[in-house]
Amino acid sequence: MKVLLTSHGHLAQGLVSGFEFIAGKSDQISALELDSNGISSYHKRLKKLLDNENVPVLILTDLKGGTPYNESFKYYLAHKKKVRVISGVNLPMLLELIPQLDTTTTLEKAAKIALMAGTDGITQAQDESDDNDEIEF
Repeated sequence: MKVLLTSHGHLAQGLVSGFEFIAGKSDQISALELDSNGISSYHKRLKKLLDNENVPVLILTDLKGGTPYNESFKYYLAHKKKVRVISGVNLPMLLELIPQLDTTTTLEKAAKIALMAGTDGITQAQDESDDNDEIEF
């Protein structure tokens, strides 16, 4: 199984870099970014990359509704056995997911791990000595 990070600008490559800094290199993770060459170029690069993969691919995108997500979702609709798409990629998601991947990991299991780790990785810092559990805005 492979994990493809895709984003606007250099976010995807930055997340790969952050992952590698903490956990080391992995051949299971790659990045594809929407750049100034536009949507058509991005679509072609995405299709070529995914068409050349002979293993399942979990696609993690930056933003639901953005071009990287929309193009990935279109590919998913035509290749449901080969890919899954999750938006809201973050570093905790990668750090939990990538080490758990092996040849027996299904797309469904990988998606569950990513969703849980990504959600659990979002917290607000609070002073533990503060007795007030309510967050005021």
